[in-house]
Amino acid sequence: MKALLLSDEITQFHWSMLKSVLLILSLLPMSQFFMNLWQGADASSQIMIGFMAISVFSAVSIISFCSALNFTVVQLKTELSSFAEQYAVKIYRYLPMLFLVSMMSYLVTQI
Repeated sequence: MKALLLSDEITQFHWSMLKSVLLILSLLPMSQFFMNLWQGADASSQIMIGFMAISVFSAVSIISFCSALNFTVVQLKTELSSFAEQYAVKIYRYLPMLFLVSMMSYLVTQI
């Protein structure tokens, strides 16, 4: 199904942007899960849970950053014919990085 009758490449561009943003937005529930798990554990296992949480969270953060960074430099192979396609590409190119910056800013202020 095409969104706004855009070309197939623009539609794939749109879906990959949504996947990248969804990966970035998954950082919030994951951080909340690890904080609840860490606070609910007894003192002897908090170090191990904290290490695992930091490892998993940093790995997902790095993957999210690489995904957002890769999205900002993507080049489309076809010429953009309509003004709507050109405008969508300009906006979508920086949207995942904007979500990543806002999510990291929120998590830094909350944790």
